[in-house]
Formats: sequence, C-alpha cells, structure tokens
Amino acid sequence: MDEMTAVRDLRSEAPVPPHTRLAPGRELLLREAARGRRSRRLRADWRLAAVGAAAAITAAAVLGTQVVGNDRDGAQPGAQPTYVMELGSAKDLLNEAADVVEAGPPVTARDGQWIYEKAVEVNITDDERPGPQTDENWTKYADPSMEDGRAGDDHSPREQYEFLKSLPDDPKKVREKAREFFYATDKSETRTAHEYRALTVVISRAYAYDAEDLAKVYRAMATIPGVRAAQVQDVQGRDAIALYRPDKSNGWDRYELLLDPGTYLYSGRRDVAQRDGEEWKKGEAVISNARLALAVVDKKGERP
Repeated sequence: MDEMTAVRDLRSEAPVPPHTRLAPGRELLLREAARGRRSRRLRADWRLAAVGAAAAITAAAVLGTQVVGNDRDGAQPGAQPTYVMELGSAKDLLNEAADVVEAGPPVTARDGQWIYEKAVEVNITDDERPGPQTDENWTKYADPSMEDGRAGDDHSPREQYEFLKSLPDDPKKVREKAREFFYATDKSETRTAHEYRALTVVISRAYAYDAEDLAKVYRAMATIPGVRAAQVQDVQGRDAIALYRPDKSNGWDRYELLLDPGTYLYSGRRDVAQRDGEEWKKGEAVISNARLALAVVDKKGERP
C-alpha cells in the first residue's frame, strides 16, 4: 500500500472538511506551482512538494475532528491548529510577499490621530484568564515621549513610519538599519538573530506606511539564512503563514510571526513549545495572538 492510499484509509469515517477550510491551502499550492515555472529546479521541487502537501491536506480531514469549536467570530478555548504544512525555506515566499505588499495600498496617518488595534490572545499558562482574551488598544500616532530614544527600544507609530521612509533599496543595508533601530538588549544575541528579530518587529508594528517602503523589509528578511515557513491556523481559526527561524538557543519556545496568506500583512504571533513542559506538550502553541482589526482613527476610544 502506498503512502497516499494509507492516508486516505486512515480514519476514513472522518467527515470531509468544508471547501472553505481547504481552499487557502489549494490556492497556495497552485500559486507556488505557477511560480515554479521560473526555473527547472523549482518546478521539480514543487512537484515533489505537491505530493506531500496533498497528504497533509488529506490528514487535515482527520485532525479537523479534534478541534474544539469552529466559530470564526470568536476563538474557542483549546482550539489548536488543525494542521501544520511545512513549506520549507521562506526565501521565495517572502520575495513574493514583497511584490504583493508593494502592489497594495498605503496606510496614512497624521499628527493628532490614533492607531486602533483589536486582538485576541490565548495563554495556556494563565490560570487567572484561561480562555481567549480580547483586547482593544489605542496608540497615539505622534507621541514625542516615545521618540528619539526616550522610550528605549520602542518607537511611536510616526517614528516607525519615518524609519520605513528612510530605508534604502539594498536588503543588506535595510538589515543594518533595522538592527540600529531596534538595538540589542541581550549581548548573547547573534547578529543574524538580531536582524531577524528587528525585521519581525518592523512588520508587526507597521501601522502606517507607504507600500514600497514596507516591501523592502520583506525583501531584506528573504536574505536572512534559515527562515522557514509553514501553513497553520491561528487562535481565531484562520489560515495563516507562519515564519520562524529555528534556533536551539531560544530555549523552550519558538517564536512564529503570522502573515495573512492573501495580503501577507501581519496577522498575529505564536510561541510554540519546542519540548514538553509541565503545562504544555512539544509542538503546542503556548501563547497565541491574532490581530482582529487595525485602523487609523481620529480620537482615542473611537472604533472603525
């Protein structure tokens, strides 16, 4: 019996997942296969990847029965990703993401306005708040108390916008500027790890930006060795692309930056256990955060 037949026969009574659950993965595979026409080697790689991906999506039908709830309007306690499909090196994906982001609309803001953000988070180690916690935050776009180093390794949305505007085209120089903007606080952090961390922070805090400037950050991240990608589901039950950089020195967890698979913009983060602990199992998302809304508003307390 071959592997595909074995996968189909395993738990054959499990219900087939709805088209909306499988469509994002299928779309991603088709997009990558089409992109593979750029070179003979890439075509061969993705023909092999497609077989494994088909098995992974079939396995999703089995794993999908283990999810607690499927309400996309609110995260459910205990709802973990139903599948993780490893995509390998993130280099090509990040370059494609840069093209998509660059073609997208800018986000503008002016002094006196506020950045509104809504997010949901689950922390399985939080005994006081064990379930999904939804929070709303308003941040001043222009806040002098968070500029010019007054807030340490932190910056106002205006200062971050100005940083993006200052970026050169050379990815290597972008990495250097990001390293200076978000300086190292841990002397043991390697240069590569520092640059990767800084670029992930820039992406997650890109509240206002010109599209071509933000795209430079993705192209710079594509040049960092070892960055990998996987298709996962976030705590909200939405499909997402997880970016991570394997590093055994990180300790018990692996930080994953989540991107929307359609826009490639930041959509959340996860801290995934790399070994068993007293309160978690290896591979479990210990802390999961999903961004639900982001907007520029005219005053604190205003919602889009």
